[in-house]
Amino acid sequence: MYTVDIKGAQTILGYTEVFGEKKPELIDEIKKLNVHKAISIISELIQVRDAKCNPVYICGTEYTFPFDMVLKREFGGMKPSSPKEMFAMDNLHMDKHIVSLQMLLILLKKILIYGNMETLDCDEYDITHDDYQEIIKLQLLVADIVAEQNKKEFSVDHFLYSNYHLNYPKNVASEFLRMYYMMEKLSRNVENFDEDVRGEYRDYYSAFSNKYGITPTEYSSFLFGELQPYYEGKNALAYNSVWRNAAEYYKSTKNVDKIQRALDILQINPDEYREWALNTEETEWDFSAFFANPLISDGKGKHISISDITLRNAFFEKMFWLIRDCYPMEDSRAMAFFGRLYEKYIQELTEKVTNDIYKFIPEFEFKIGREKKKSSDAYIRKDKTLLAIEAKGFSVLIDCMIKNEKVEDNNKKLFVKPILQADKCIVNTISSRPEFDEVDEIFIVSVTMDNVNAVPNYYNSIHQEIEQNKQSGLVKYYFNLNIEEYEMLMYLVENKKDVFELLRNYFDNPILKPFSNYLRECYPEIVMTKFMSDCYNEASREMRKLLWD
Repeated sequence: MYTVDIKGAQTILGYTEVFGEKKPELIDEIKKLNVHKAISIISELIQVRDAKCNPVYICGTEYTFPFDMVLKREFGGMKPSSPKEMFAMDNLHMDKHIVSLQMLLILLKKILIYGNMETLDCDEYDITHDDYQEIIKLQLLVADIVAEQNKKEFSVDHFLYSNYHLNYPKNVASEFLRMYYMMEKLSRNVENFDEDVRGEYRDYYSAFSNKYGITPTEYSSFLFGELQPYYEGKNALAYNSVWRNAAEYYKSTKNVDKIQRALDILQINPDEYREWALNTEETEWDFSAFFANPLISDGKGKHISISDITLRNAFFEKMFWLIRDCYPMEDSRAMAFFGRLYEKYIQELTEKVTNDIYKFIPEFEFKIGREKKKSSDAYIRKDKTLLAIEAKGFSVLIDCMIKNEKVEDNNKKLFVKPILQADKCIVNTISSRPEFDEVDEIFIVSVTMDNVNAVPNYYNSIHQEIEQNKQSGLVKYYFNLNIEEYEMLMYLVENKKDVFELLRNYFDNPILKPFSNYLRECYPEIVMTKFMSDCYNEASREMRKLLWD
């Protein structure tokens, strides 16, 4: 039975904890705001929420503090007079935060509902200390409101699941190269696929290009410029607007018109969010419209990124939905071939990392009676231990994250069914395939776009169902990894680390943490595999050609 990992748990401060005074009415205060300015400040605070200050020396020892502590001092009135007093102030502790992604996004939703949209035209302004403090105070009021709501109804499982999902720091370089390989290298030639699946072929590349006026590679390449502010290491506030004029910002690049097309795909005006925001005001984890449209346009040539999390999503998962929109809604098989692209990428990644320690076994056909079946997508063998890989181009059901609904459906789709599918194949082939001779221990991994996060009650239920239904006694360990976690695991295979011992220890540890966290704790040096690095370098060269060469 698994229990939750509370090591490193973080706390969001509320208005009462920080100011301890009579609280103003949130909606009344929102109505007073310049919405254009408020959106700028929220975007900027999200950008610096995890920033680090420059190192300081206290009593001869170097310390690096979160920039959040600067915000507490400057805008929360927490100004200790000595190092001793600083360490004694509970609210200054590094595990307590005055700004958070979730609360700032909720505040943004409320501003979109109750804000005076006429002030969007007021885009000439200074940003002062009081302006930043006002937004931080409103975000703290939101935190108090959410805390009160959670006293009435709170699901620990839903909180853990949604929190993990919202705050997962996707590696955008991996997202970029993965989609580049799938769309540019695989999807444009049906000959890349086995004959039995060619009947499903869809020319996603041409469909995307025809609908949006830019290619998938152009789309991904042009978006990289929008990520730049999140990688500048900024640890200070601008005291100025962070809205951008695309024509001005990208004037030194080629294809400015096409860059604008890429931005137009992802941006809408603030009032276009309003109906969604109003309908989901009480659904604290529903940020779906921000993921669907991660850029806000002011209607006068300027735009702004809501957050790094929502923008990173545009490089891989959002592409799935952009491709889907190229086909009629009644075309239920439109995205079936996307799963083939995903499987092919995982197969080629897996084959490229194997070596003299880890042997690659490709997908094969077998029969159950007269019916032809296909095996798992790939296998890796080391001595008498086997890893079966089931690639599924699935993502988390949105209702599971935002509404705490369809949880069981989600768990079955991403975790249970792929494991049992691989188990069934093993039962029917273990004694007849020479590649499996003398195998005495089997691991299965379901690799999905997003995965079932580390929620103990979910995992306990999932493991119970698998144990009750699996048929092979050799199957001892099973996992659901997201694609990025699998890529990290493949780096360890390539570098001849003992991944089976790693997986075994993770499975047997009763304290459940996200697998990505566990991997980074064990192997902080993890980077891309050579296959991934080569693909990234090729994609980067193409990006440079599109922008500058």
